[in-house]
Amino acid sequence: MTEHKKPGGLPRRAALGMVGGATIAGAAGLARPTDAVATGRQDRTRIVHAFYRALQAKDIDAFAELWTEDAVYRVPVDPAGKPGALVGREAIVSGLRGFFALFGKTQFTWEVEPLRDPNQVMATWSLDIELLAGGRYRNRGVAIFRFRRNRIVEFVEYFDTAAFLGVFAAKIDTARRFFHLLHTKEIDAWAELWHEQGKIIVPYPPDGFPSVIDGKTEILRSFRELFEVYQTFDTELTGVHPAVDSDAICVEYTVAATLINGERYTNDNLAVFRFQDGLISAYHDYFDPRRFAEVIDALPGAGR
Repeated sequence: MTEHKKPGGLPRRAALGMVGGATIAGAAGLARPTDAVATGRQDRTRIVHAFYRALQAKDIDAFAELWTEDAVYRVPVDPAGKPGALVGREAIVSGLRGFFALFGKTQFTWEVEPLRDPNQVMATWSLDIELLAGGRYRNRGVAIFRFRRNRIVEFVEYFDTAAFLGVFAAKIDTARRFFHLLHTKEIDAWAELWHEQGKIIVPYPPDGFPSVIDGKTEILRSFRELFEVYQTFDTELTGVHPAVDSDAICVEYTVAATLINGERYTNDNLAVFRFQDGLISAYHDYFDPRRFAEVIDALPGAGR
């Protein structure tokens, strides 16, 4: 967008007869700040254009150069659905790098408008992004940039929060459906949530249970066998936390189950989901292996 400058001019010289040539010199001196303000506005407008060009190109280094060390990035809503902020250039760049990890082809359009305060610039924008996990993310908004010495010191952005949270909602819905289908023991339907190359990773399994189950086919076979042990399988999700720096969803949950031998099994778990093409590509499950050993003992032919 072309910047429109107000015509400059010397101040009125009502006192010219009183101070003579000194007033002319003073008037010339007063004109210089006006020129400096106009130049500053042009510089900051160029910085905002550079900001959106860096987003368009996913150029994280060019993006990082635009900020002060102590900059603050404020948004009306974060992935948890509440107002959020990233404080410091390192945190801002790290957060953006995480979003870039979710994005394929990115298309930005924007317009820039200098404000009366020469240290502030407004921009309106729209975007259309192909998500690497599948689907698209479209949004539009307005941003206020505040500057210190031609670096962004504060950035406040307003946009369609429903569209923003929708990027995370599909994965959260998948995580919730994951546990619902285990509860109803619909293992074949549960398997459809998995990518063909998906894997389950158990960092500290009990004896008799693998640390890695690799591939959708093997996951389905293993869980069909495992869920023959459960009469009932209930979970309570006590925390669902989408990551900002990646496509991960972290889920805290408790298990309360009845085994076919009548024993009760309970545990406290933390799971990390990762996705590819909208499907689960990895599932890390952390729990007390001593308590899970009760389930392994109940498997037919366990011999423990």
